[in-house]
Amino acid sequence: MSNRSRSRAAAVTVAAVFLSLGSGALATSAQASPRPHTFHVSPSGSDRHAGTARSPFRTIHRCSAVMSPGDRCVIDSGTYHETITPARSGTTTAPITYTAAPGARVVVDGADPVTGWRPVSGKDLDSLERDDPFMAGSGFATAVATGEIYQAHLTINPHLTGNQVFWKGAAQIEAQWPYPGDNVSVPTLASAQSGTTDSLSDTALTQPAGFWKGAQLTAHNWFVSETGTVTDSQVGSITAAGLPTCVGLSPNQSTNYSLKGKLELLTRPGQWFYQASAHTLYLYSPDGSKPSDGSVAAKQRAAAIDLSGRSHITVEGLGIRGATAQTSAASTGVVLDGIVAHDISSDAALNPDPAMVTAPDGCAVLTAGETTSGILLKGRGNVLRNSLIDGSTGNGVAMSGTGNTVENTTILHVDTLGSYAAGINVLGSGQRIVHNTIQSSGRSGINIDNKVAGFTSAGHTIAYNDISDYDNLVVDGGAIYVCCSVNLATTVIHHNQLHDPSPFAHTAPAPGVYLDNSTYNATVYNNVAWNRTTYGAVLINPNGQSTSGNRIYNNTSGTDTNVASTFGGTYSDTEIVNNIGVTGTDPGITNSNNFTPVSAARFTDPAANDFTLAADSPARNAGLVHPPATDGSTDPHPSLGAYQYGAPKWVGGATRTGAQTEAESYSSSSGVSTHAAGTGTVVGSFDGGDWVGYDHVDFGTGADLFTAFVGVEDAYANKGIEIHLDSVTGPRIGVLHVAGTGGFDTLSVQSTSIVPTSGHHKVYLVAPGGQPGFGNLDHFSFNHASR
Repeated sequence: MSNRSRSRAAAVTVAAVFLSLGSGALATSAQASPRPHTFHVSPSGSDRHAGTARSPFRTIHRCSAVMSPGDRCVIDSGTYHETITPARSGTTTAPITYTAAPGARVVVDGADPVTGWRPVSGKDLDSLERDDPFMAGSGFATAVATGEIYQAHLTINPHLTGNQVFWKGAAQIEAQWPYPGDNVSVPTLASAQSGTTDSLSDTALTQPAGFWKGAQLTAHNWFVSETGTVTDSQVGSITAAGLPTCVGLSPNQSTNYSLKGKLELLTRPGQWFYQASAHTLYLYSPDGSKPSDGSVAAKQRAAAIDLSGRSHITVEGLGIRGATAQTSAASTGVVLDGIVAHDISSDAALNPDPAMVTAPDGCAVLTAGETTSGILLKGRGNVLRNSLIDGSTGNGVAMSGTGNTVENTTILHVDTLGSYAAGINVLGSGQRIVHNTIQSSGRSGINIDNKVAGFTSAGHTIAYNDISDYDNLVVDGGAIYVCCSVNLATTVIHHNQLHDPSPFAHTAPAPGVYLDNSTYNATVYNNVAWNRTTYGAVLINPNGQSTSGNRIYNNTSGTDTNVASTFGGTYSDTEIVNNIGVTGTDPGITNSNNFTPVSAARFTDPAANDFTLAADSPARNAGLVHPPATDGSTDPHPSLGAYQYGAPKWVGGATRTGAQTEAESYSSSSGVSTHAAGTGTVVGSFDGGDWVGYDHVDFGTGADLFTAFVGVEDAYANKGIEIHLDSVTGPRIGVLHVAGTGGFDTLSVQSTSIVPTSGHHKVYLVAPGGQPGFGNLDHFSFNHASR
């Protein structure tokens, strides 16, 4: 054989060995090569492929196994039922990157498809009735008889803290009483007439004695949410065990509650029930048909992106569903950019957080989920930005460690169990929370709690955020809440828009910034609050003890009487200066250059929530110099309040791009009418079945958020406005449940996530049939929340 033939034979042999080793050889090659590689993943690929654009991998996991510093994993459109777990870290100059391919819609799913569906038969029902004396004649039994209940055998991961079930990607409702409706932030709840430490009475409990025994009680009372197990069930009352001693069920405010854990409660389309002992998932078909294999998925993984122990990883443009993303205390330099995350945490019960730093007490349950739920941004110098988070029983984000950042992110429908979890829960030091929009939370938008964060919370910047629709499940919270005896030295809270707490919150404090229970050394300036913030932009509550060192400068109450309120206690070294609104005057407080009444401040356009100062405002030239709060004034002396006259107007919240459509510009309609309001012409009189249609609405490329300027009387709050494409009955891409604003012509900006949509479409906004309309609409837009 010639030398040339030997060379060719050797090359063939090497190639054969490479193929026989599969992509393991590629891993060795990738690790050894100093030159960055770009690998590709596609649902049509194979993990035995080379990972090239023309021969992609099948799983992101395979990409993770072979990537080294500087490498990129480009992911094609598809749903990936796995967890991203990098095999190694990147470096400061050569991060490892996971990114969606240009124009791709990628979802990393924590749920797996459920197969093997069959109807619940009469024989199945007979067996259930033999085991359960309350089953016969139940709503569940009726639905079985009409062929609407299906079952599948599967085992859901028993290590999860709660289950989730999805129908065609949308989270479904666990069977419970009363039926909660489809607004997860403001569910329909029962209301007890009276209660004791561990029992409640309600005439709506008409079920026979013993029916509720073993069910889970979830109760919301004053500032406490709690869960327990029903031990005694009588007509008109229940008793539960496992409840905390903090408040119990003896209501300071009304006790609102729900019950679950009974198969008999599976009585509505879209509801589900998992019977762990029988490894059976029951589903009331959402559309009456048998679920096809793959149309239903059940949560199996807690994390979609697990970067624990990894550093210098960038993840950009990915969607996650039914699971979360997390770093660890050892992580640094991680960037999560353009993440679209739905239903990230789902806890079934409220239990004290395992990371409490104070001794457990009767109120330990307040901490439930504070460090364990939401996107977990731990470590040092990590960033979450340009993202959308929609749906969590706990946090939207939990920050710990030092020097981490959450910016330009929209967070919706979180803390739906009503603990001290929040839109963003802040631990550690030196965190940056800037330019975020947080809307619809069970309690607070941003939370710092000494039980998990400790008594020192230093170096944080909480600035340019927009927080609204908070205190939906419990009260005595705030848009930004800090408790208790926390030293906020070197932390600054400034340039935040804080407004429109839940109508439920009117019975207790719902301020913008709440410095509760002797929190001290806070610096709070240039914040603006409006519309039912009760105690104004800031509330200081020593709770009968002492507090000192708080600096409250240049805040504005746009509509409410107070701007900086104080409760009883001892004050020292406390300054309240240059604010617009009534301020606290307790001994030990230095009050200076504050302006009242709010109604005389002469704002530019209060109906449109523009609280900058008009040219003839008496708040001009009336302030003391307090940099940086008074920087930017073009007058000889500073202005009072949050906006310096002549300076560019600052705006809080996440940046949103998208063309604005005036509501009255509709091309077709049914049942609605227009009228003049303080903001211009609005469209109203939406009753069940009414609609408006718009031609050639521009969604751009992949709009994922619908934002509207709307108003509604509290009695009509939380009704839905459905968003349909191309016709009144066309594909529904989202529903906005409008929070109460206190009046049809008192408008606020409210948002909901939508199915990502591109291009130009006809759009129809439809009030669902059978219910009163949702309110008045001034304008709307379809935005890119994740850009």
